Amino acid sequence: MSKKELSDEAQTLRLMMWALLVVAILALGLAFAGLRAWFPRRSVPFSMMMFTGAVLGALWYGLRGHQRAVADGERASQSAMIMVIAAQLARQETPTLEKIASKGGPAAAAAKMILDGRRRSSRL
Repeated sequence: MSKKELSDEAQTLRLMMWALLVVAILALGLAFAGLRAWFPRRSVPFSMMMFTGAVLGALWYGLRGHQRAVADGERASQSAMIMVIAAQLARQETPTLEKIASKGGPAAAAAKMILDGRRRSSRL
């Protein structure tokens, strides 16, 4: 899924993941500088804790973003599937559509959509 297809929530989670990865790299650089005595050595444990926390946070945000992106993709494909089913069911008669609508599932959603459209058009 490309970046443009992601929902706002998935894009925010992805941005947070990358921001935390930048923080992790900076914390690792600070730890390295502390080991080389460019900074006080007492900064090394804090830097490593910050690195660990940032990496764990980035993993969490990355997993949440992936889950959101997959859910968004499933939602988009389900609505496309309902439209295809509705196109096929449009030729059916009203009693047949009512039977299909009573059963449930994607076909029922498509049948209900067609029946609602027919009711609206008959009122006009």
